[in-house]
Amino acid sequence: MTASPPHPPSPALRQRAATVRLLAIDIDGTLLDRSGRLLPSTAQAVARVAEAGIRPVLCTGRRHRRARPVAEQLGLDAPLVCNSGAVVKSRQGDRTLHRADLPPGIAAELVRLFESRGHRALSFLDDPADGADFVTAADPSGDPYLDRYLDVNRGHGRYDPSWKTTIDREPHYHVCCFGEFEAMRPLAETALQRFGAAIQPFVQRSPSGLGYVCEIVRGDASKWSAVITLARQWGIEPDEIAAIGDDMNDLAMIRHAALGVAMGHAPEAVRAAADWVTADHDHDGLSRFIDDLLLADR
Repeated sequence: MTASPPHPPSPALRQRAATVRLLAIDIDGTLLDRSGRLLPSTAQAVARVAEAGIRPVLCTGRRHRRARPVAEQLGLDAPLVCNSGAVVKSRQGDRTLHRADLPPGIAAELVRLFESRGHRALSFLDDPADGADFVTAADPSGDPYLDRYLDVNRGHGRYDPSWKTTIDREPHYHVCCFGEFEAMRPLAETALQRFGAAIQPFVQRSPSGLGYVCEIVRGDASKWSAVITLARQWGIEPDEIAAIGDDMNDLAMIRHAALGVAMGHAPEAVRAAADWVTADHDHDGLSRFIDDLLLADR
């Protein structure tokens, strides 16, 4: 979907933008274009944000290994909000600053739920002894959607046929499965009915490019909660935060930030929650927001 050009920002939005001290930026679909490229114009716009005294913070559904190179390319030293807010990692030393582990027993229950619907599960790990980023039962798994993800992330996983019975021996903070939207959405709803406020599900496009992913994190984990944690450490108030993104895991930070911006190709629910809708990721949406609104009166 290609959105029409954004409307000029109102004076009230300009006034809000003038007080922003932290900008939370989604990576895929926001910072990067459709092909996953960081355009020079976008990198330059983010540099202008930092030069203006605003802290750019990358907030992504990606795991740390895949988020770190983007931060390095931009020259950013702020912590990285990863796994849809379930983990925050330092840029120096890759230390875990915050992690929202799922309550005991729930990860195993989620795996059983997914597999009862015919989906193979995957769970993310944080600095295990073997260096794996995630664990699943087998590669290939027999699930074409998961196998596509495993192909794209070759060498970064642990494959353990017994992991479903030993899952509670180590903490898990992000469990997921892959498939078509028509299967993932009801699965997320069932998980929410079963576990309630203990979890938070997201259904969004798969990072592998094939189908969708149903992601489950702890109920209080979100990009917004992670950003607020960092902001407090820096003496930044919620009304001094702007956020921009394009998918369902961006919804909380777009809704609660003082200035929430949606990309033009974002789902309707995300665009409806935003204070302003910019162009899409193939038409300099992030750069246009930065230049036309965020830095316009500085």
